[in-house]
Amino acid sequence: MDLFDQAFREPTADEVTCRRVLSLAIALTNSHRPRTTSELRHEYYQGLTDGAFKKAFKRDRDRLASAGITIRAVEGAGTESAWAIDEDASFAPEGAISPDDALALDFLFLPIASDPAFPYAADLRVALAKIDRAFDGTSTAVVPKEARDRNAFLNRIEDCLRRRCAIRIDYTKADGTEIQRTLAPYGLFYLNGHTYLVAARAGSDTDEGEPAHTYNVDRVTKLTEMTKIGYQIPIDFDVNDFAKLPFQLGKTKYIGVFSDDNKGITLEYEVADEEVAGAWAIAEGYRPLEPESLVASWRKRLERFSRGA
Repeated sequence: MDLFDQAFREPTADEVTCRRVLSLAIALTNSHRPRTTSELRHEYYQGLTDGAFKKAFKRDRDRLASAGITIRAVEGAGTESAWAIDEDASFAPEGAISPDDALALDFLFLPIASDPAFPYAADLRVALAKIDRAFDGTSTAVVPKEARDRNAFLNRIEDCLRRRCAIRIDYTKADGTEIQRTLAPYGLFYLNGHTYLVAARAGSDTDEGEPAHTYNVDRVTKLTEMTKIGYQIPIDFDVNDFAKLPFQLGKTKYIGVFSDDNKGITLEYEVADEEVAGAWAIAEGYRPLEPESLVASWRKRLERFSRGA
């Protein structure tokens, strides 16, 4: 218990603000319709008085505007005010961020993007992947646009994952067998051209002794949202346990040795892409030990960041 108490701390005011602003930006960016004032207040500003909510919402809009994301009121959305991202006034053109700036953003935001308590962690990693091309198409949390265009169920699965409501699917197994499953979505990852859902059985299908399984989203033929069946993701769940690390895609070149200095342990991983392995080590807080070429790649990237900072 003492060890647990030492590891846990309440988030600071700045961290709470960061989570709220990021959540607000991602929710509005992903939404297919304007979000009403009452919806946003209920989701992100609970417990505030009318006056405090108006001030906090205005400050958050100003923060996002300073970062290049403009939120505007939408006309004709009904009797209540509604809000949406002004795409014409937002989103910098591709190539506007330098490699050093991209690396700095990795340092700043990857800790929260790796935090399972942050509900939009996967979406934030997608955004980082679009900024830093070293993670694009290889990060286990990235689901590229072509996968979304190909599969009509993916956005609905992600929405249920965010709301923690179960889904009922018709699914074709690799051997052609048709099955039905009621599932609690735990996480998604993209690998070798396919999107995979990690999920446990839910509702009447629940089997306490059965671990979570991986399902190829492209094999889902029907999906129903089970809004009355809620669930919790296990505290020790990590989608990366079900997927390869970003630098392991492709033919293995060598075994890389990494040090976790905080825990005082060393880890060995197969490495296919040395450059991505160096970027991953920085983002996740590891220090490469060998081979020397991996150490040099990691050190060069760190030096670039130091000069940029």
